[in-house]
Amino acid sequence: MKKRVFLCRAAVFLAACAGVIWFLIPVLWGVLNIGNGCGLAVCLLLLVLTLLWGKLREAGKRSRAVKGVLSAVMILLCAGAVWSAAMTVCMLSASRTEPPADAPVVVLGSMVQGDHPSADLRVRIETASAYLKKHPGTKCIASGGQGRHENVTEASAIKKALVEDGIDPERIFTEEGSTTTKQNFANSLKLAGANGLGSTFAVVTDDYHEFRACSIAEKSGARAYAVPAKTPWYILSSCWAREVLALTKYLLLPG
Repeated sequence: MKKRVFLCRAAVFLAACAGVIWFLIPVLWGVLNIGNGCGLAVCLLLLVLTLLWGKLREAGKRSRAVKGVLSAVMILLCAGAVWSAAMTVCMLSASRTEPPADAPVVVLGSMVQGDHPSADLRVRIETASAYLKKHPGTKCIASGGQGRHENVTEASAIKKALVEDGIDPERIFTEEGSTTTKQNFANSLKLAGANGLGSTFAVVTDDYHEFRACSIAEKSGARAYAVPAKTPWYILSSCWAREVLALTKYLLLPG
């Protein structure tokens, strides 16, 4: 029994150490957000629990309050792990059905670092460019406003990069007023309607974001097809964890 407990603690300890490293990697690329912040907090908590488990267990035997707190923490950690797994399944379930050939591409914005697309936005642009080259008759809506520490709007950064990659600027419309995914689609639908592009969209965003993005698009009145961009591995942990939180809010607190 003691051996099994020791092995379990060792496995959790090693997993927590790996988690700390995994969530710290994006920081080397200047990415520290609520996603990897929460991930680091959980992994550090697991390290403390495994290192002090013997003392905490003894304290729990002497105090019902301590025992209750430990039980609550363990239940929350287990529930969080199950919920995160469920949210990951949702993220992976986004449709891969090929969009209609005439459906405009909507490229969702992400952070711009000064004047340049972040790694996250760059893969979206590359995916959109490849799709537009494969479908030369397709139009594009670059969607995204200007946030703090951004010298230009996300939409203008997307358009500039697409044009530099050989896409005709006349094929690209820009929607520069949105700051949320909901606004992305509300504004893109208005722009599409004004230019006779219809309401069926090929949505280009990161693979982890497609489920929520397409769901929001459908609720906004569009028919959405996923054209996923592969998130760079070195920022994946922060993006994934942040999307778990965002998807949780979206499902539990819709509106």
